[in-house]
Amino acid sequence: MRMASREDVQVWCERDRPVRLVVDGERWRIIDTPTRCDGGLLFQSWRFTARSDVDHRTCVMDVEEVDGQWVLVASWE
Repeated sequence: MRMASREDVQVWCERDRPVRLVVDGERWRIIDTPTRCDGGLLFQSWRFTARSDVDHRTCVMDVEEVDGQWVLVASWE
């Protein structure tokens, strides 16, 4: 099920790759190797699978960074 979104999120990176994020106050850990999807010169985007620290559900998420701000573009359960 796709959950449309366009909200600000916090993303932490190690070695220039996302490793965890916070969405609506809920912490998520990235559990696969993120795939970078270059959207052009204005932003970078990533797709990855993440697991909630709260209830351990997993989602595939797309995030992008625009002007230093991370945005959750979409997620799928």
